[in-house]
Amino acid sequence: MARATVFVDDAVLGRLPALCAKGGVPTADRLRLVEEVGQAARLGVLWLLLLAGPLGWLLLAVLAGRSRGERLEVEVPFSAEAYGRLRAARRARRVALAAGGLAVVGLVWLAAAAGPGPAGVVVALLALAGAAVAALAAGWRLDAASVGVELDASRRWVTLTGVHPAFAAACQERAAAAPRR
Repeated sequence: MARATVFVDDAVLGRLPALCAKGGVPTADRLRLVEEVGQAARLGVLWLLLLAGPLGWLLLAVLAGRSRGERLEVEVPFSAEAYGRLRAARRARRVALAAGGLAVVGLVWLAAAAGPGPAGVVVALLALAGAAVAALAAGWRLDAASVGVELDASRRWVTLTGVHPAFAAACQERAAAAPRR
């Protein structure tokens, strides 16, 4: 996959080439992507509050809930087929995470129950490991099906990552033909 750097106004207003960002095929369909800008940097040091025990956890929860970064909404061309793959990847991730949660609950239940036997614990651990592998695979599949959005420090340029090379080339051609900004 490739990267395409476009002017922020073009990305926000959806003035991008009419090629699917993931498939490189002509499309009139659009997908609105919302990206939090700057929030991760503000909470970075606050994760040290986890070391402070329950009081630090409470403070971190309050600060994380209040901390809302700016939102950058961009509109990219996205075909129905690419959107179907994105939805399927999101669904697979949700299912894998739910299976992992159930495996953890089963493991805790077996550990708390009187005399579950080592076989039950082994089965629960295997279920947890399987769910973890499925969640990692689903996360990789979701990354492959989605488009990343990065805003540069000058806040003038947006980089779209994980796009089709034909879309990146069309964006580059459009930027070369446009007047200098």
